[in-house]
Amino acid sequence: MLMPGLPSPLIRSLPLLALALHAAAGAAPNCGLAVPPPDAGVDHHMGMLLKVYPRTPAIGPAYDGCQTLWAQAVDGWVTLTIVHYAAGRVVRVENPAMPNDPVEQCVIERGAVVRGDPDLCAQLDDMRFESLPPECAAGAAPDAPNAREARDAAACVRA
Repeated sequence: MLMPGLPSPLIRSLPLLALALHAAAGAAPNCGLAVPPPDAGVDHHMGMLLKVYPRTPAIGPAYDGCQTLWAQAVDGWVTLTIVHYAAGRVVRVENPAMPNDPVEQCVIERGAVVRGDPDLCAQLDDMRFESLPPECAAGAAPDAPNAREARDAAACVRA
């Protein structure tokens, strides 16, 4: 059924427009990564290996993109959290592993909470996942490039 007043070609193009907008939304750097890249930072929490990309030092005041936190699973990696940044500030957080998380309701524009619980959402601006360089993973192969040198030189600094 066509809606009165809207041209038929416009109606047919709406799905393409929606697809283009969806693709553009995921086009920001490091958004939509399904698995951690080889240079992702590492961390351990309660015996679980975590990976973070990009590492916090790469998120400067002009950063537009995402920082993702993954947990190792039996069959690969599970995305825990995706933090979206604009001009180095958090604008939105996704928690695919926690459906209906109240933090997902937060939308922040130019540092002001425009949607969501103001007390909860105001805390997001400082959200960064710190990690160790990848060569510092406890399970890193001793012969991996730079692994021994990084550990020996005390380059394994959480950032």
